[in-house]
Amino acid sequence: MKQVLLRDGRAVVEEVPAPAAEAGRVLVRTAFSVLSAGTERAVLAATEGASLIDDATSPQRLRRALEILRDEGPGGVVDRIRARRAGPPEAAPGYAAAGFVQAVGRGVADLPPGTPVACAGAGYASHAEMIAVPRNLVVPVPPGVALEEAAFTTIGAIAMQGVRRAGLQVGECAVVLGLGLVGSLAAQVLRASGVIVVGFDADGTRAARARALGFDAWDLAARDPRDEVPRVTGGLLADAVVVCAASKGSEVTNLALRLCRRKGRVVLVGDVGLGLERALLYEKEIDLLMSTSYGPGRYDPEYEEKGNDYPPAYVRWTENRNMGSFLRLVADGRVRLRPLIDRVLPLAEAGAAYDLIAGAGGERPLGVVLRYPEGTARPGAPIAPAGGSPSETAAGHPVTPAVDATSAGRAADPDPIEPLPPGMATIGVALCGAGAFVKAAHLPALRAHAGFTVSAAIAATPVSARDTARRHAIPRAATRLAEVLDDATVQLVLVGTRHHLHAAQAREALEAGRHVLVEKPLCLEESEIAPILATARRVRRMLAVGFNRRYSPLTRRTREVLARLEGPLVATYRVNAGALPPGHWALDPGEGGGRILGECCHFVDLLLHLVGAPLTMVEARALPSDGNRVVRSDSFVATLGFADGSRAALVYTGLGDPGLAKERIEIFRHGTALVIDDFTSLTVHGGPGGSLSLPRQDKGIAGQWEAIARRLRGEPSDLITLEAIEASMRGTFRLDRAVRGETCAS
Repeated sequence: MKQVLLRDGRAVVEEVPAPAAEAGRVLVRTAFSVLSAGTERAVLAATEGASLIDDATSPQRLRRALEILRDEGPGGVVDRIRARRAGPPEAAPGYAAAGFVQAVGRGVADLPPGTPVACAGAGYASHAEMIAVPRNLVVPVPPGVALEEAAFTTIGAIAMQGVRRAGLQVGECAVVLGLGLVGSLAAQVLRASGVIVVGFDADGTRAARARALGFDAWDLAARDPRDEVPRVTGGLLADAVVVCAASKGSEVTNLALRLCRRKGRVVLVGDVGLGLERALLYEKEIDLLMSTSYGPGRYDPEYEEKGNDYPPAYVRWTENRNMGSFLRLVADGRVRLRPLIDRVLPLAEAGAAYDLIAGAGGERPLGVVLRYPEGTARPGAPIAPAGGSPSETAAGHPVTPAVDATSAGRAADPDPIEPLPPGMATIGVALCGAGAFVKAAHLPALRAHAGFTVSAAIAATPVSARDTARRHAIPRAATRLAEVLDDATVQLVLVGTRHHLHAAQAREALEAGRHVLVEKPLCLEESEIAPILATARRVRRMLAVGFNRRYSPLTRRTREVLARLEGPLVATYRVNAGALPPGHWALDPGEGGGRILGECCHFVDLLLHLVGAPLTMVEARALPSDGNRVVRSDSFVATLGFADGSRAALVYTGLGDPGLAKERIEIFRHGTALVIDDFTSLTVHGGPGGSLSLPRQDKGIAGQWEAIARRLRGEPSDLITLEAIEASMRGTFRLDRAVRGETCAS
């Protein structure tokens, strides 16, 4: 599909992957979208940025480059420079559109395909032929309202929220400062509410257009508001002033204070300076109110992304209900949009549309609309919703957690797979999820390994997928895993999405006959473990989980030393994890699973790997949450017991300082002590085997890919077994229950 992108301070129309109708989303074929001059100009300017040299020589960038060199080596630096040379970041502008529902994701039942809808939200209602929008940012368009006008609904909701914040009653007087799109719509909504409206703008043309809509509206040079407002109100001044102008200075804000009566209200809708004259606020006891975009729910991921509505009894007007209310005013003819539309341009001429809003040729249009080639035709047969769960499989045989059995020379393969054809030169990898960790850790390792090529990049949004592919020279971009599973160049899928998607995407790839490396954790529900492993066994495809620390050179050396020693061991594993903000996605039980499932699975797996015996006991105590520094389950001490009598203490905290190394492991066995210091060095005290220092930190990412390559080619490999995956994941769930206070001793 085609989408408008902003790059280097200019607008271009380019081909990007189409989005998917994921759970809770509505897939819409766009008919019209509106350019908002102020917002779009700001985004356009932000894409110009600094030069590569200026950016690279800033102190912050230099410090970050040194960190990358330390952690990832020269290859990591080169890979990032290559990505930078691909060009600056692209912006996907737009937040106001209308079109027809094409498909809906799971959980959306009230918008059948073919329904005309208006859509809102930056990052969702973009200037693109197809958009996927959360349900709470979509409203049906009433009969009789043209989609060209419905595309203004987002901007109308902004105006509507400003009016609601003003709290005016029939017969009161409102002053609107700034008569652009938002101001002109706010004035009409106010009039529809029975309010007397007076408007002002620095532009005489815009003031004249407002008068044509039936308002008292003046340009600031023609009429002094300090004279005009007292005349209209009989000396009382305005009951409320709604500021819809944009200004870096504070003159507009202080003018609003002067025009407001004693104990009146000033509502800030536009972006204006806040150098307020306190005396005016104090003497008049004015209420200064902010109006946040479309209304309650805006910027709340629980409302916008997860679809949790606010009860009308407690929050009468949400952003979705504001959108619907505005459209009803349009349907009733009480708000007129046609006079505000200056230009309608086809999508192919988006560059010319941006020139218009930038003031090219001296023209300052109010409403500039993009028209889409096939968007005005009501769609026919709906396409199947995307993003659902993979097909169910027959239940596999039960798996009993046991000792980690990985070894390079095992006699019988416990997880037989179909190896790749002997003549295959490289293994094609699809990146399902192209977040920071995948780009920073996995991509450099894949590029450094001659046995792999990256064939596809899959990301949730079209622009993210395309940008990742462009920057990293990946030949294919997509927004759904299913799109690449029929690609013959893809033999392996790296699942690196957010944690709640891991289980379904791993099974989907396995069912399609692809080998899978799924980043930790494997899943967020213990009941999902057995079906995933059963699928891997049935289809005879490799399944690995990203417990990369077991492949570090330091871990391998530690295992060699421990193998020469007898008896149980005692270990301490201290993790200085760092703080996460309370609203971080990783702490969300439904999305990230919390820090134990999301990260501590690493440490459980490594301890099982080093001890070499089944887990028999888990006890834990956590610090209570304090609503500030201590977040649930992010600071605890756990004791793990193993079948051979070994014991390990896991100390995990988010309270430390980042200046301290993150991980330190101390192991004591048969008169020997081993210390792994943040995967940069291993020190062996008093036992067989030598210490080992690395030139840079190595947590085993490259070693993991080497183990995968050997496994897929049928060569001896110490890749994690399915049995070990189950033991580590079930141990992690036990730890999670123990930290929450449940008894986990066997």
